[in-house]
Amino acid sequence: MKPGLQALCRIMLLVVTFMLFIHTAAAYTTIESGDTVVIDDVIDDDVIVAGGNVIIEGTVNGDVVVAGGTVNVKGTIEEDLIVAAGDVTISGTVGDDVRVASGTLTIDGSVQDDVISFTGETILADTGNIGGDLSAGSGKITILGDVVGNVEASAKEIDIEGNIGGNAELNAEKITISPDASIAGNLEYRSRSETKIEEGVVGNNIQYYEMEYHDNGRIVSSLISGLISYLALVLIGLIGLAIWPEYMENIAAKTSESPGMAFLTGLLVLIVASILAILLFVTIIGIPLGLIMMVTLFVMLYVARIIASIWIGRHLLSKMGKSTRTMNEMAFGLLVLLIVSAIPIIGGLIYLAATLIPIGNIYMAARN
Repeated sequence: MKPGLQALCRIMLLVVTFMLFIHTAAAYTTIESGDTVVIDDVIDDDVIVAGGNVIIEGTVNGDVVVAGGTVNVKGTIEEDLIVAAGDVTISGTVGDDVRVASGTLTIDGSVQDDVISFTGETILADTGNIGGDLSAGSGKITILGDVVGNVEASAKEIDIEGNIGGNAELNAEKITISPDASIAGNLEYRSRSETKIEEGVVGNNIQYYEMEYHDNGRIVSSLISGLISYLALVLIGLIGLAIWPEYMENIAAKTSESPGMAFLTGLLVLIVASILAILLFVTIIGIPLGLIMMVTLFVMLYVARIIASIWIGRHLLSKMGKSTRTMNEMAFGLLVLLIVSAIPIIGGLIYLAATLIPIGNIYMAARN
């Protein structure tokens, strides 16, 4: 397997492992607000935050899950940080792992364990520190600070000027390694051309592989896109479970009761609602209602997949003799659903069924 793809597979493995064993605490503290959410006190619990602008200035003695436009961590998070956002800045301290899907990630503070990032750009500033490993899939990756462990990175451009305490596996069209940089272990990299590396920068062996970037780049982009979609759906599912836990579990439990009837009902609901929305758009007075109906359908499609994932995860994990929490079942089931849906023809049919059956059950539950 090519080093770049191998690195991405390891990233996927880390994400899957994390999602399967995501947490065992009893409950989350859910914080909801308008455009801006500010946490400036001490919270002795896990937190889910959703907002356009999220600022964490206080201390959270647990995990933090964030979905927002911009996220700025200035304070302290004692456990994991999980983020899906436009821009993320960590200038404070995260006591455990960081998982990020965002446009940009800037770390100029301290992360005491591993960082996994799927971003447009990842920047470890000269004041930043990662106490574990860095696994990154980005458009551009810049390492100016210190990484205590290993680095596995795939990008279009990688620039290393800081210190890496372990091995480095790099995959990029352009790789720049400063004479002031330091890689204590082995360096294995794949690029379109060899990179000039000053003597003494790499502590052990250097291995170069020539890369056909365009072919590999499309594969890398597809994998990163798929992983970002997966993380985004998991975050949507976590928020849904925090707001409607009993409702989503009850609908998921109905999946195996009358799947044929639910499928046909869901198909009928989707067709009728789409036709009604189009007819409403024809009349000026009906446009607002048509927009509301289209947004409702859009949300329902996502919620349906989350509900199907709960049932799939619960069913498969019970067959494996594992008993786990609903959020773990959802994360595992969603992963299985996305992988299966990639199979030509059959995967599309399964994905369609996993969408329409929950919609049918939602409609029948509402009607009753």
